[in-house]
Amino acid sequence: MCYDIFKKDVLSRAQIFIGAVVSKIKATGNPSQIGATKSELKLGCAERSRMKKDMSTFFSITVMILKRNKLKKSVSFFITVALISTVVMIFSPPIPAHAYVSLLKESIIAYNIIHYKKSFSDGSYRGEEGILRINPEVGRSFGLKVPIDQDYLEAKAFFKKADQLLKEVYSAMTTREKEKIQGEHVKRIGKKALEYNDTLRRAREGMIKVRSKSVPKTDERLDERLCSDLLDGLLQESFNKTSHNLRDALGYFYNRCRGLYHGSRPLNAENVKFVNHVFNEFVKKAPETALNRYDLDRRSKNDGSDPYLRWKYALEGSVSRYIAFLEPVLKKHKGDRYPVDPLLFVALMRQESNFKPRDVSRVGAAGLTQIMPRTAENLGMKNIFIPPYFHEAGEVMHRERMLRRRAMAIVREITEENVAGHARRARKAMQESLDCRARRTKLFARYKRELLKKDADDRLDPRKAIEHGFKYFSRMMKMQKGDISLALASYNAGPHRVKQYGGVPPFSETVGFRNRVLRYYRDYLRKVKMYSRKGGK
Repeated sequence: MCYDIFKKDVLSRAQIFIGAVVSKIKATGNPSQIGATKSELKLGCAERSRMKKDMSTFFSITVMILKRNKLKKSVSFFITVALISTVVMIFSPPIPAHAYVSLLKESIIAYNIIHYKKSFSDGSYRGEEGILRINPEVGRSFGLKVPIDQDYLEAKAFFKKADQLLKEVYSAMTTREKEKIQGEHVKRIGKKALEYNDTLRRAREGMIKVRSKSVPKTDERLDERLCSDLLDGLLQESFNKTSHNLRDALGYFYNRCRGLYHGSRPLNAENVKFVNHVFNEFVKKAPETALNRYDLDRRSKNDGSDPYLRWKYALEGSVSRYIAFLEPVLKKHKGDRYPVDPLLFVALMRQESNFKPRDVSRVGAAGLTQIMPRTAENLGMKNIFIPPYFHEAGEVMHRERMLRRRAMAIVREITEENVAGHARRARKAMQESLDCRARRTKLFARYKRELLKKDADDRLDPRKAIEHGFKYFSRMMKMQKGDISLALASYNAGPHRVKQYGGVPPFSETVGFRNRVLRYYRDYLRKVKMYSRKGGK
């Protein structure tokens, strides 16, 4: 009886798994791409893992039955199990550096546990549970059994309402419309802020109530074995989607667990802190043999490649006119410890200025390589336009941001007891921030106008812009030990920001800069590859 029940369970699992395999092969035409998506993720990974763990038990029971002379019955079962084993081994998608994936999993789980606990103190908890820290909707999309009751739906509705109320508060603080009744803007701020804070409180309390009802029996997000298998499958999917680039794979993984979609650019300002943490932990703990299996955005002095070979064939049109300026710079830097691929630098110029030598940014960066005035001086450029008001513009911009943060902080402190005074202070701080923005915009517009009129700044000279921009980027590559992503982040936001955040800073501009430069760079590399295939030398 026990044998029959056990056999039935085994064959049932096999049928489920093989069905998922066949379905995926039909959909993709490629057994190596067997999925980590929705219910297939649960079936294809969880069932596979369970069968692997039970395989030794299967064979032990079979041997026991053989000894009891139940030959026909047990031999048939033995053959079935052997076939299942073959299917599992052939079609199970391999995870790169499988022996070291546990290091990634440990870091991911540790990060999620820390931030899960932190979410209760900072109010960011939104119903995420388990070692994957996923909300109920995402859990269900993975095929997990997750309850979604009225308390959860009400809490979500409160959060949505709170977001709308905060927008109304912001609108009342920033409006410059003339008041029909004196003090009406302040009154509106106070009223909406009180409603916002109360709604937010109710939303958070609702989520805590939902959390208290979450138990392993009814919520499979709390099943660590199942979610560990799920994690394996998600990592495999992430590596497949990102050509094994570790940062992008981790970004993709985070997005999947949060139900986010960012197209072909998985790294973003929302997930970059997570990516930095897990990436750094893995690089620190994993041996070099494991690291070599991933794309770590590294440029190594020992990679044996020549970064200057055939690069010119990727450039065409108006861009090719800069080849003559770039060639002597490449020769000068050819012995650098961490050589800069010329196509990477061209991609950087494309993002910075779109190859416009007289381009000036909204904060005063200028030329093909968009160098800031102080940075230009530190690089040895002689003729740099820095009028006294340029420093003032920077200070005004800093004050603008500080006042805006202060206004929002005051809003969150508004209660029935202090509503009038705090609402007035919040509007005053925000209005002063808007004044600073107007002043900052005016000063930088003046700077751009006068800079282009004088036309004597070294940064506007294409030859000098390329020479010193390359010098600065080479310096960033050396500082970041050949890590291209960190070098790009340093070029955009400053090396002090990279150090401050332990990786790519969580700024939309900086993350976007990194993503776009790498996309352009890969486009250029593809052109060189196509040229080589056509017989170019």
